[in-house]
Amino acid sequence: MRFLALPAAATVILAQSAPPLEKPQAETFDRTEEVAPGVTFRERRFWRGDEGPFTMQILEIQPKHPAVNLLAVRGNDRLNSRETVSSMARRYGAVAAVNGGYFVVSGPLAGASTGPWQFNRRPAYAGLGRSGVVFCEEQDFVEQLEVARIDWQGEVRIAAGQFYPLAGLNRAAAGDELVVFQPEFGETTPAAEEGVGVALDSGGKVVAIEEEGGGISIPEGGLVLTGKGAAAEWLVRHATEGAELQVAYALRTSPAFCVAEDIVGAGPRIVREGEVSVAEEGFGHAAVRHPRTAAAVTRRGTILLVTVDGRQANSIGMRLDELAEELVALGAREAVNLDGGGSTTMVVQGRIRNSPSDPRERPVSDGILVFSIASTEDLQGLLERLVNNTGHIQPQHWPALREALWEGPAALRQAVNALEGRGVSPAAARLLREGAYAVEAQAR
Repeated sequence: MRFLALPAAATVILAQSAPPLEKPQAETFDRTEEVAPGVTFRERRFWRGDEGPFTMQILEIQPKHPAVNLLAVRGNDRLNSRETVSSMARRYGAVAAVNGGYFVVSGPLAGASTGPWQFNRRPAYAGLGRSGVVFCEEQDFVEQLEVARIDWQGEVRIAAGQFYPLAGLNRAAAGDELVVFQPEFGETTPAAEEGVGVALDSGGKVVAIEEEGGGISIPEGGLVLTGKGAAAEWLVRHATEGAELQVAYALRTSPAFCVAEDIVGAGPRIVREGEVSVAEEGFGHAAVRHPRTAAAVTRRGTILLVTVDGRQANSIGMRLDELAEELVALGAREAVNLDGGGSTTMVVQGRIRNSPSDPRERPVSDGILVFSIASTEDLQGLLERLVNNTGHIQPQHWPALREALWEGPAALRQAVNALEGRGVSPAAARLLREGAYAVEAQAR
């Protein structure tokens, strides 16, 4: 057998003709659209050096624009329930929305927040001392969001001065814990194998006791205390029928930038004072790439709600340090990570704009809704949705509110103020008042 040697020159030519292998590059883009007065949507697909691709959706919200309003909402407007972000946005008529905080996925308390949550200055869940989004009390109808650590404080005290700390709110007690349940939780507390439950009326008087661990009815306007271990023993000694107890609890923010109207717990904080700073808050997912949702406030005061697709060929997801770096590049002064993974969802003008990693949109416990009320027609549409789709306004009040709207924004505000708490919920009252102000401001 004979072998023919190739000339050296030919060998060189063959080696040069084989191109080096390159990583396939997904299409990159950066596009922006005006969604509504005060609200802009931007979508980017990009690489970070050789890492990627990443697809990011950005809602840029101008809080000083009179049309803009933000609202934290519960799934199906109740505790321990789940609803898709697109359904929340549709029911309320929001121009945009993202998912909120972490929650219990399954079991009898599915939909309960695992972090702190508060609406209208009334806490609904206590959380574990982590970061969250604080919706400040508005000044001159201007939205203000801040990022802060949220801590729970609570106690039950008897007339003689003895007290026991409250460990949680609207959840089952464990160990030696004492927890409190509100009427918003439901008709009764969860049954337990052991423990003591004590029902209090609106004045703090003990009206019922359950010592067998079973569920106990929550009085309208009252509370229920449930305890295990040492807490149960404390209740047996001090919470006798007819005794009066003082129950005090609150969510505290640090730093305390403002009066906290609403709170959506999440975490960890990932940007502090304009610098990447991923706080150690006990989460195990910071260094792994996942779909992400985040909220940020820029140095100019703009509010950013951001999602990043993940677990897909067109977007691999981000570590929290990567997300923080991108938010700082967008001008973030402070930022916090919200629930991510399969929960990550952004809805704009009725359409899901990100690519959720689950096969279908995941129902979540809560969301952050963005409104833009720029005209009387917008305000009327909001009023109709609040009557028809949310149950926040009892139907018998529709004629009076519609007539007030026809008279003008000032008349609508007056009618809402008169009906708040008497068939018009605090959420509806807030949205309508701020919407009426927006219409007035833009007519000037």
